[in-house]
Amino acid sequence: MGTTRYHGSVRRGREITTRRSAGRCLAWFFSIASIGAAGASARAAPAEAPAHPPFLAGCENDYPPYCVAAGKDQADGFSVELLRAAARAVGRDVTFRTGVWDGLKRDLAEGRIQALPLVGRTPEREAVYDFTFPYLTMHGTIVVRRDDDRIRGPEDLKGRKVAVLKGDNAEEYLQRANLGAEIVPLPSFETALRELAAGRHDAVVIQQLLALQLMWSARIDGLKTVGKPLDDFSQQFCFAVRKGDRELLSDLNEGLAIVIADGTFRRLQAKWFGPVEARERPGRRIVVGGDADYPPYEFLDGNGQPTGLNVDLTRAIARHAGIEVEIRLGRWKEIRKGLENGEIDLVEGMFYSVERDEVFDFSPPHTTVAHTIAVRKGAPVPADLASLSGRSILVMAGDVMEDLAIERGLGDHLVRVATQEEALGLLASGKHDCALVATMPALFWIEKHGWKGLRLAERPVLSAEYCYASLPASSGLLSSMSEGLAAIGKTGEYRAIRKRWLGPYEGKPGIATFARWFGAIVAPLLVLLAGSFLWSRSLRHQVDTRTRELARETALFEAEAEKVRALNAELESRVHARTAELESAVREMEAFSYSVAHDLRAPVRAVDGFTAILQSDHSEALDEEGKRLLDRVRSSSRRMGLLIDDLLAFSRASRTGMKSVPIDLNGLVGAVVADRAAEAARAGVDVLVADLPAVTGDEGLVRIVVENLLSNAIKFSAGRPGATVRIGVRGGGDGPELTVEDNGVGFDPEYAHKLFGVFQRLHGPNEFEGTGIGLALVKRIVERHGGRVGAAGRPGEGATFWFTLGPARATVGLDGRRAALDR
Repeated sequence: MGTTRYHGSVRRGREITTRRSAGRCLAWFFSIASIGAAGASARAAPAEAPAHPPFLAGCENDYPPYCVAAGKDQADGFSVELLRAAARAVGRDVTFRTGVWDGLKRDLAEGRIQALPLVGRTPEREAVYDFTFPYLTMHGTIVVRRDDDRIRGPEDLKGRKVAVLKGDNAEEYLQRANLGAEIVPLPSFETALRELAAGRHDAVVIQQLLALQLMWSARIDGLKTVGKPLDDFSQQFCFAVRKGDRELLSDLNEGLAIVIADGTFRRLQAKWFGPVEARERPGRRIVVGGDADYPPYEFLDGNGQPTGLNVDLTRAIARHAGIEVEIRLGRWKEIRKGLENGEIDLVEGMFYSVERDEVFDFSPPHTTVAHTIAVRKGAPVPADLASLSGRSILVMAGDVMEDLAIERGLGDHLVRVATQEEALGLLASGKHDCALVATMPALFWIEKHGWKGLRLAERPVLSAEYCYASLPASSGLLSSMSEGLAAIGKTGEYRAIRKRWLGPYEGKPGIATFARWFGAIVAPLLVLLAGSFLWSRSLRHQVDTRTRELARETALFEAEAEKVRALNAELESRVHARTAELESAVREMEAFSYSVAHDLRAPVRAVDGFTAILQSDHSEALDEEGKRLLDRVRSSSRRMGLLIDDLLAFSRASRTGMKSVPIDLNGLVGAVVADRAAEAARAGVDVLVADLPAVTGDEGLVRIVVENLLSNAIKFSAGRPGATVRIGVRGGGDGPELTVEDNGVGFDPEYAHKLFGVFQRLHGPNEFEGTGIGLALVKRIVERHGGRVGAAGRPGEGATFWFTLGPARATVGLDGRRAALDR
């Protein structure tokens, strides 16, 4: 089936991205804010009138839900409202003329109208029109009669009569693909669908969302979509203006960026696409999935009916949005599979993570769920995940805690079970060492089954955002749920639902808890005081006056010593606790840095892309000073891009799970040297490689170490007479030391301790390029392998960098053979 992707919701790669979390949209927000501020200052128009006269735009008669004619020159639809909002954001007014698509295209090309709100960008059309940046991407689909099973994909269209809109991208696609179909151009897609239902054609090629809307609004029955999305029929849609109208193009680009940033785009998306996508399933019912064993959030009651916090939220949102829902609870693994293959429209509870965001779209979180470690009473409570190394760990398969444990290198110690109830039951029966669980469900199951032999760590190891989630193709439906969630929050219904389900678990400590604290702290002190009193009294009755004086001095000394010991124990406990807090803070800071760096890439690349457009299309409008400043902007954005990439690589070096395998260093180093052959040739550097041992480690991470060290050696040896880089090995106490030696500029050994710090550089940026992260990344990877890294050198005499990865698994012979480099 075809799909529609919305650039204002979630777009990956180089496209514009807006996130549902405020923290993840800061970078884009500030870039848009700066554009808006510049535009506002440039337009010093009076508040009572726009700075420009209204411009005239065209609207197709029947292209729902994007463009719809509500009457003569009365335009409506998603793209029409979006164009109005973008114009209004920059102080412009727009009026519309309705008509058929073929005529509107000619009107824009010949100047009778000034803009169109929905035009697919193609190389042929770029010669006639100018385009804003794209705000949505649509994939095509094939529509056939419901009782026709002859056509299942584009390969079955050969010899068939296929109806399309005259002049549309669908017609261009069929001509370009040369599928052997008989193309029948018609004046509208509604006509094409009606004639298909009447049996006059075999199929219609159209965008999926448009097909669903037309079949519903025009009451055309007996049709269905078939096959996967047409990959070759994928089109980016933009606002279009007449070629050369740069002023209007600039205003529309700025206005579109503003309405995406301020949430207008998302509101329009929910208004126009949510109801259409909700009608896609038979009976107009949305299937909402959830975990049948995750109380108090979602579970089956005694009658087998869905209940819990998430279930009540979904029903309240559905009532508000006017959506009929079917709530389907089951094993989490099966529910997630159903979401991925389209049997389920969305799930009412999925924990957000960066990795999952690459597959699913997420709503704003409706709650935050703490996760902790469960152990048996009497066993030491681990402070964090790092202290679980070597233990047998129970975890629910497919849960966010499984992902986190694998990321922290604990994958080999995991015992996967179907539910958290099963994990706690096995732990209570004496099997395995601990379990990774969500706090609220764990408290529910412990209380229900009377597992008094279990305890939970007080400090959570993860506080995860709990959200609605769907595939990207259902992002309009997800937006409707997000709007409903916000609405019930304003009415107070959300607060009431949360209090009903989570209130019993969020209360303050009771009298029993206070008594346990009192008994653990005060009672031992009272016993100690009583014992000291009795002991002193006994001594006074057994010794003479001199002995009693000595006894008093001894008692005093012992009391002071006990205080010192108690103080030392307390300080040691505080140090351990503070160390754990600092480690947690460091991990949170690393995660925050990763998220910030990840989301900075899109705006930085947007700056680079827009400056490239300015250089290629508008350089004649700039004087030499303007061109110089533009070059500086682009150069700076590229340097920022390199720095962000390096920061992400540095963060991933500790976040990514390691997979230790045997590594043939001869093959790995040979491949890296071959990749750098051109760079070495340009620098005039010879690279010599000795026989290297086999080691054990993560092959991808070890390759990064070799690439960084070799690249640095080439860079700092470039242009020197007889420049040579030697890669070899030497014996070491904990395994072979792999060395990368050059005769380049070297460094002052006084500053050797700074080499492996983040952003530490011993040479100025004008002397050698770099971000100061490469060697810090090398150190982090080597230490994750349990190895060591170091360097030695002198100014003008070159440098030697070495690292270890563990014992070698093959003999080493240094023959000084030359790597395959074509000079």
